Amino acid sequence: MLRKGLGDKDGLAMTISGSSLRMDDLRGYAHGEIYLVRKARHHAEAKVYNTTGFGPVRAGEFEAIDVQRLAADTRSDLAWKSPWRFWTVDAATIIPVGESRELQGLMFTLVAKMHLPVTFDLSRYQSAPAYQPMQIRRAGTDEFHAGRPVFLLRSPEGITWVMEAFTDRDLRESDLPDLAARLALPEGWRYKTVTLGEDLIITTRGLAQIVPDDLGNTYQACVDGLNNFDPWD
Repeated sequence: MLRKGLGDKDGLAMTISGSSLRMDDLRGYAHGEIYLVRKARHHAEAKVYNTTGFGPVRAGEFEAIDVQRLAADTRSDLAWKSPWRFWTVDAATIIPVGESRELQGLMFTLVAKMHLPVTFDLSRYQSAPAYQPMQIRRAGTDEFHAGRPVFLLRSPEGITWVMEAFTDRDLRESDLPDLAARLALPEGWRYKTVTLGEDLIITTRGLAQIVPDDLGNTYQACVDGLNNFDPWD
């Protein structure tokens, strides 16, 4: 089954095959994520919902979501709303971990789950994790196509991180090649842009390593043989 995304970027096509969703023409597609968090004794469990596939979400629609009311309505301890973001991935295949649902008038798919420390602090969450890797349980494939730019971080340990999405914080995709000048990179971290000579494919088989920068842009790690080559080299 094939259906088109609606709104500003009508080129998104989503193919549903069994339990997996394939999305093409994804680069530049506007989306939002909601984290519904429930605390346990030693950790917190977050369900991650994403709007991708239901038409590009507009900034005003996403900003209108009231997280306090959402937490109450979903019986969650906390609800957190990501910055409004745009994909830098060209195509992706995901395996949802649960059903789609409507949250305050927008449709979302449950795309991942993650553990958070029991000390999770909603008021600090948007800034505290910058350059701090985290793990998220999901399965799927990100594709970055030959001839297109990718935006990379390199950690002091020599790990390459590929940008998946950038925020709307006064950024356009044309700003990303020179983003290093705007980042507060910690000692030992580097940033650069590479134009791919071949398709880069990152396949996640249950656990993805993710890191945000200090502007809220998100990156996935090239580790454990999940990538077909290292684009930094």
